[in-house]
Amino acid sequence: MLKAIPFLIASLLACPSLHAQTLDTITTKNQKIVVKNLVPIKHSYAVFFTDSIGNRTSSADIWDREIRRAKNSAGQDVIEFEWKMWRKDSLFLQTKGVCAFPSLELLEYTSAPMLAVKNTEGILNVRMQTRMKTDTTFAIPFDGTPFTFPMDLEIWGLLPIKYAGQKFSVPFYEPGRGSYKYYTCTVVGKEQLVLQGTTGIDCWMLQIDYGQSGSYATFWIAQDSGEVLKMQESFRGVYRYKIKLFSCNSANVRRIPKM
Repeated sequence: MLKAIPFLIASLLACPSLHAQTLDTITTKNQKIVVKNLVPIKHSYAVFFTDSIGNRTSSADIWDREIRRAKNSAGQDVIEFEWKMWRKDSLFLQTKGVCAFPSLELLEYTSAPMLAVKNTEGILNVRMQTRMKTDTTFAIPFDGTPFTFPMDLEIWGLLPIKYAGQKFSVPFYEPGRGSYKYYTCTVVGKEQLVLQGTTGIDCWMLQIDYGQSGSYATFWIAQDSGEVLKMQESFRGVYRYKIKLFSCNSANVRRIPKM
């Protein structure tokens, strides 16, 4: 009987249900992210709104999001992030971020022409342009712990997801704010997301709690690649969707000539 006890303990520890309530904190400092999933790539998403019964309430924006590996002027390995939002055939918003690699600590961020942020030895220097076209500058202490919003679509696929019921606490900093915030994320299940016909991709379903009544989002994350393929966000009876259109490695884009 005593010989069976170590086996029993090992079996219990391996049971996901016993770990379901553990809140695992993921930051730039503890290096728990799955860095191999962060590859140079360009994603395009369609983003639109519906009402509570599924009726479309807006035309779709197109989001182009790109990740690149590079070295900065100091020779440091970095990740360059760029997000372009297209609305009605025009470039509506463009942001760029630079993060240290592999930690993903924020180094620089711009959202032209309204915002510029630079991390200098634990101080964020922020320059913001107001609606009156005047510049406001300020500095805030920054410990480098949070990931950078709006890189959330790229971050979710780096979480060490292993089973339904896992809970994560993940800090995000939105450039221009005075502080950052932790968000609780729960792996609510697995689902095969059907893309076309009978073709499907096995996905983890990750749900983030925004800390407000009725405000949350669910992300469908490909188990193999970590790519976010779909998002459904709920807020006061309105739903927003982000649907992945395609991906490509921009460094190897092949333009097909006319035959």
